[in-house]
Amino acid sequence: MKELLKNLCDKYLLNLGLFTDLYPLERDILYPVCTSVFCAADAEFDLSKFKASLSLIKENPKMLSSFRSTVRPLIASLISVSDDPSGEMTRCLDCYETMKKYFTNSEHLALLSMLLVRVVPAERTEEYIRRGRQIYDRMKKEHRILTTKEDVAFAVMLAFSEKSDDQLIDDMEKCYKLLKGSADKNSIQSVSHVLAMADGTPEEKCGKFRELYDSMLKKGKKYGKRYEIAMLAALSIADFESSEIIDDLSDTEAFLAQHKAVYDLSEFGKEEPVCHAFMLMITAYAGDDNIGDEVKKRVLMAAGQAALYSFMVYSMMTVTPVVPE
Repeated sequence: MKELLKNLCDKYLLNLGLFTDLYPLERDILYPVCTSVFCAADAEFDLSKFKASLSLIKENPKMLSSFRSTVRPLIASLISVSDDPSGEMTRCLDCYETMKKYFTNSEHLALLSMLLVRVVPAERTEEYIRRGRQIYDRMKKEHRILTTKEDVAFAVMLAFSEKSDDQLIDDMEKCYKLLKGSADKNSIQSVSHVLAMADGTPEEKCGKFRELYDSMLKKGKKYGKRYEIAMLAALSIADFESSEIIDDLSDTEAFLAQHKAVYDLSEFGKEEPVCHAFMLMITAYAGDDNIGDEVKKRVLMAAGQAALYSFMVYSMMTVTPVVPE
């Protein structure tokens, strides 16, 4: 296993153990997702900081219901790894207010605001959000029924692309047509959004995505065909051969499989165990020094964030909450 991945796995197991032991959450799906936040920040779960962040969300008079929804633990995790939690929250609120000028208010905007303030200079925030709205409108025009509020994250992340809006829409549409029938339409639309962020022709990108997915199936990997395949699409745009990605996936899964606690989380369970590995691999690849092109790193991180966000939101909509004892 690559040293970078092994270190991330170690941190993941440590943080997952601390989180599940020290703080009960209403939805098990949030444990691995929140844990990935601490791993990406190279931080360790701190109960006092996490509770302080939850209190900051609850007590801030400017907070709206969107920040107190089911995504609150994830937002608290993002705040708690900041060197300036209070300042982070203020920046998030400012971004959130800007988001509401362009999109209908929802918990999606609350979470997306947290992601944006971490990667966008404050003076350019509205520029990206405005362009994200334009892209979202174009997406809606092409696929009115398929495009929902969950696609807002993809639209805003696509705004980071150096391609023109016309190029992005054309790329999305070609990828969608090439992959149509591989999974349900909503999932393939999400995949097309991720692939559009990367360079290369639609044929090349869809070909690598198919090769990666088929290779997984041949090795007996069980993976769903819902929103989670957007995470696979994010991995496929990395500068690695499919064989290398599969090897990294196998090594990461084997490492995690030694620890029963990883698969005790019901939402992942036996059907989709590679979700844990995918989250770690996206973090690792985005931080890999072998990817020297900063634009490619930014595209991979944006695609990974949007894909992970989409998967988390979808899972929370379809999984029954667990009430802590």
